[in-house]
Amino acid sequence: MKKLIYIFLFISFNAISFAGNIDKEKTSVKTIAGKITDVTGESIAGAKIIVNETGETFFADFEGNFKLSLKTDKVYSISINTIGYESLEVKSNNLSLFSELSLQSLN
Repeated sequence: MKKLIYIFLFISFNAISFAGNIDKEKTSVKTIAGKITDVTGESIAGAKIIVNETGETFFADFEGNFKLSLKTDKVYSISINTIGYESLEVKSNNLSLFSELSLQSLN
Protein backbone atom coordinates (compact mmCIF):
# COMPACT_ATOMS: atom_id res chain seq x y z
CA MET A 1 0.00 0.00 0.00
CA LYS A 2 2.87 2.41 0.82
CA LYS A 3 4.47 1.71 -2.54
CA LEU A 4 1.20 2.56 -4.26
CA ILE A 5 0.95 5.87 -2.38
CA TYR A 6 4.58 6.76 -3.24
CA ILE A 7 4.00 5.97 -6.90
CA PHE A 8 0.87 8.12 -6.92
CA LEU A 9 2.70 11.04 -5.27
CA PHE A 10 5.61 10.71 -7.68
CA ILE A 11 3.31 10.82 -10.70
CA SER A 12 1.33 13.74 -9.25
CA PHE A 13 4.43 15.87 -8.59
CA ASN A 14 5.80 15.21 -12.06
CA ALA A 15 2.48 16.14 -13.66
CA ILE A 16 2.41 19.41 -11.69
CA SER A 17 5.98 20.33 -12.67
CA PHE A 18 5.29 19.69 -16.37
CA ALA A 19 2.06 21.71 -16.19
CA GLY A 20 4.06 24.73 -15.00
CA ASN A 21 6.36 24.49 -18.02
CA ILE A 22 3.44 24.52 -20.42
CA ASP A 23 2.36 28.00 -19.23
CA LYS A 24 5.84 29.37 -19.85
CA GLU A 25 5.79 28.13 -23.44
CA LYS A 26 2.49 29.92 -24.20
CA THR A 27 4.09 33.36 -23.80
CA SER A 28 5.17 34.60 -27.19
CA VAL A 29 8.26 36.66 -27.87
CA LYS A 30 8.25 39.41 -30.47
CA THR A 31 11.31 40.97 -32.07
CA ILE A 32 10.99 44.72 -32.55
CA ALA A 33 13.24 46.44 -35.07
CA GLY A 34 13.66 50.14 -34.44
CA LYS A 35 15.72 53.21 -35.15
CA ILE A 36 17.04 55.98 -32.93
CA THR A 37 17.27 59.46 -34.43
CA ASP A 38 17.60 63.04 -33.28
CA VAL A 39 14.74 65.53 -33.68
CA THR A 40 15.92 66.40 -37.22
CA GLY A 41 15.75 62.74 -38.31
CA GLU A 42 19.52 62.17 -38.30
CA SER A 43 20.52 58.65 -37.14
CA ILE A 44 22.24 58.29 -33.76
CA ALA A 45 24.90 55.57 -33.78
CA GLY A 46 25.80 53.52 -30.70
CA ALA A 47 22.95 54.59 -28.41
CA LYS A 48 22.54 52.33 -25.37
CA ILE A 49 19.07 50.80 -24.89
CA ILE A 50 18.22 49.20 -21.53
CA VAL A 51 15.07 47.17 -20.85
CA ASN A 52 14.52 48.21 -17.22
CA GLU A 53 12.44 45.17 -16.20
CA THR A 54 14.97 42.59 -17.38
CA GLY A 55 18.23 44.54 -17.26
CA GLU A 56 19.03 43.53 -20.84
CA THR A 57 21.19 46.00 -22.76
CA PHE A 58 21.17 46.58 -26.51
CA PHE A 59 23.10 49.01 -28.69
CA ALA A 60 22.12 50.80 -31.88
CA ASP A 61 24.36 50.15 -34.88
CA PHE A 62 26.12 52.84 -36.97
CA GLU A 63 22.83 53.77 -38.63
CA GLY A 64 20.84 53.95 -35.37
CA ASN A 65 19.10 50.60 -35.95
CA PHE A 66 18.44 48.12 -33.13
CA LYS A 67 16.44 44.97 -32.38
CA LEU A 68 14.72 44.03 -29.13
CA SER A 69 13.24 40.61 -28.31
CA LEU A 70 10.50 40.99 -25.72
CA LYS A 71 7.57 38.94 -24.43
CA THR A 72 4.30 40.33 -25.73
CA ASP A 73 2.23 39.99 -22.55
CA LYS A 74 4.08 42.54 -20.39
CA VAL A 75 4.51 46.28 -19.95
CA TYR A 76 8.08 47.39 -20.56
CA SER A 77 10.06 50.49 -19.79
CA ILE A 78 13.15 51.14 -21.88
CA SER A 79 15.83 53.77 -21.33
CA ILE A 80 17.97 55.20 -24.10
CA ASN A 81 21.24 56.97 -23.34
CA THR A 82 24.05 58.36 -25.46
CA ILE A 83 26.61 61.14 -25.23
CA GLY A 84 25.36 64.59 -26.26
CA TYR A 85 21.64 63.79 -25.94
CA GLU A 86 19.07 63.85 -23.16
CA SER A 87 18.15 60.43 -21.79
CA LEU A 88 14.76 59.08 -22.84
CA GLU A 89 12.53 56.61 -21.01
CA VAL A 90 9.53 55.05 -22.75
CA LYS A 91 7.03 52.79 -20.97
CA SER A 92 4.37 50.84 -22.85
CA ASN A 93 2.78 47.46 -23.47
CA ASN A 94 2.45 48.44 -27.16
CA LEU A 95 5.82 47.25 -28.44
CA SER A 96 5.48 49.13 -31.72
CA LEU A 97 6.03 52.39 -29.79
CA PHE A 98 9.66 51.32 -29.36
CA SER A 99 10.34 51.19 -33.11
CA GLU A 100 10.85 54.93 -33.79
CA LEU A 101 12.58 56.85 -31.01
CA SER A 102 13.89 60.40 -31.14
CA LEU A 103 16.37 62.01 -28.74
CA GLN A 104 16.72 65.70 -27.89
CA SER A 105 20.18 67.25 -28.12
CA LEU A 106 21.69 68.69 -24.92
CA ASN A 107 22.54 71.98 -26.69
